[in-house]
Amino acid sequence: MSEAVLAYEENGYRFVETSEKWKQLCSVLPCFAQVKWPGYPTKVIEDEINGKPVVIQLWKGWFQQIYGNDLPGGVGAEVGIYERVEGKGFPTERPDFFPRSAWLFFHNASKRAGGKFWWPVAEQNEIEWDLINPVNDTVVFHCGPQKTYWCNKWMDIDSYLDYKVAQGKRWSWLPAEFPKNSRVPTLSEHLVMEYKINGKTYPRW
Repeated sequence: MSEAVLAYEENGYRFVETSEKWKQLCSVLPCFAQVKWPGYPTKVIEDEINGKPVVIQLWKGWFQQIYGNDLPGGVGAEVGIYERVEGKGFPTERPDFFPRSAWLFFHNASKRAGGKFWWPVAEQNEIEWDLINPVNDTVVFHCGPQKTYWCNKWMDIDSYLDYKVAQGKRWSWLPAEFPKNSRVPTLSEHLVMEYKINGKTYPRW
């Protein structure tokens, strides 16, 4: 397992998240609204923290491990806190730590960003979030609190399937294949995120 990923079990389910070392390495890279893909949408929020303008970027849903099992993946979410730096553009070269295949996607997506990049804030803010099942308004799992610029966590796909089975059928008298007969949204991107930064609760997404 790569140093990029921390893997562990919690409540009988398996999870991964990025290591502190990986977060530090990635702090030299920008983020932007085009860092998303089908099943894993993003949302960008303008805000201020301690009087400083920041860009809060959220992700949720299914983060596919398309670049190999040594990188994070599964069903989960992320909260990142960034700032705009005038005149600072996308890196001209791939950092040694960043996988070539992942860099290809990242670099190509940056061309559609129109120069609108933001960079990890240097300050460590306390971030935590819940991923919520909207069918029964219960927490699927919690992340944090962490003092960081980027708080993330993903449930292993097999564990997420186990979670769905454990929730049971919405109407037990209907067969399992009946449409909308689940107590979990059909798409994981329809799970709801509720998050806090430095104790401030933000609107659900």
